[in-house]
Amino acid sequence: MKKVILTAIVFLALVLLLTTALTSFSRNNRAGEASVPVLPAGQDKPAEPDSVPETVAESERQPGERFETVIIMEGMEETVRYEHIRNDTIGFEMDYDYESFARRSETDRECFISVYDNSDKPENYLEVTYSAQDAETVAASIGEALSNEYEISRSSYPLDCAGSCIRIDASEVKGGGRMPELLQMVYIIPASDGCRVATAHYSIESAEGFGRRFSYLMHTFSVIPSSSVSSGQ
Repeated sequence: MKKVILTAIVFLALVLLLTTALTSFSRNNRAGEASVPVLPAGQDKPAEPDSVPETVAESERQPGERFETVIIMEGMEETVRYEHIRNDTIGFEMDYDYESFARRSETDRECFISVYDNSDKPENYLEVTYSAQDAETVAASIGEALSNEYEISRSSYPLDCAGSCIRIDASEVKGGGRMPELLQMVYIIPASDGCRVATAHYSIESAEGFGRRFSYLMHTFSVIPSSSVSSGQ
């Protein structure tokens, strides 16, 4: 009889020890689960902390600021060096490849001329001007003038920093069905105070190279208020 009672006591002690161990494990496990954030429905990762800085926009660069970036030329990556410029008279800012182009500023225009060209008679250059007329009126006038020599095509074209613009492609001789020696691509960018006109000029031999570089430059172009409006120009 004593042996039975002793066995029962030992069995109860083992059950008590096992119950205590399981309770402790369960508490620890719940504590670990509490450190994992519960996400709202549809959110697949925790929100970023408020201290993470926002990406600096291109338009927030300072005039004269230089930096490097990578573009694709003829299917290959190329590192280029850009400088950020701002022209308050015309009303725009952009980045340009200062190792490929020389900047020439005049009262009513900005030009970015190939460093390989004669700066007095360039073939490959980007010219930016201001017009107080609306974009549609300016596009119609430019299209009419170019159609005297070229077969032109007009389209709506999105620029990364300036939004939608009117683009006129003059890359075919009028009535000839052939490429001219000199090509033009005109971007008319609408603005509340008129429009900005950026015209890329390049030779047929440079169409793939400079044509593509001008396209990269235009995607950094953004409109700012023009001081020409307040000065009555």
